[in-house]
Amino acid sequence: MGYGIPERAVMIALMALNRETLNTELKSRYRLELKKPVRDKLNREGLVQSRRLPGKGFAHELTDAGWAWVVAELDAPAPLRTGSAGGALYALLNGLRVALDARGMVIQELFDQSEPTVPRQPGSLRDRIRQAYRNLSSRPGDWVELRDLRVQLGDWSRREVDLELTRMFREKDVNLTLHEDLRRLTEADRNAALRIGVDDMHLISME
Repeated sequence: MGYGIPERAVMIALMALNRETLNTELKSRYRLELKKPVRDKLNREGLVQSRRLPGKGFAHELTDAGWAWVVAELDAPAPLRTGSAGGALYALLNGLRVALDARGMVIQELFDQSEPTVPRQPGSLRDRIRQAYRNLSSRPGDWVELRDLRVQLGDWSRREVDLELTRMFREKDVNLTLHEDLRRLTEADRNAALRIGVDDMHLISME
């Protein structure tokens, strides 16, 4: 499904804000107006979640599918007839991709506003990832498909899992690699991949 400038602008703004945002703030501070036809379209297609707040109008937030759409736009050229402002916006998005790849980051990590939990409590996402790995592996060090790991973490959002896996990789708490034969990847493999630097990782191991 194609999207015009109104839809694109709102989704990119919600990416940068990375929180539930009132319609009034979008309009007064960023000159973005999420009118009903656009709101209904983005809600219907599962990219934005909107809810009505008593006396405050609507509040909006990107869904996991919305984040996936934004990630895909990082590599995209500016759409036709976007004007100079749209061209500058896509130059920024393309620059973000280069910067993220150079640092081995995912975009959700860049805009993450949560405070780190130190020390981690029992039952944390990191503990769940370790437990899911143990459930899937025969012994420590075995390579496990990320697609299978994600199934066991279904009650956590894609964004939370990607952020935690990236942190664990940086802290050398897990190993990640890509399939050697990319031609044999399934659609499920591609959808479950985690981008680290310039590569999509499909396999995970830990001790």
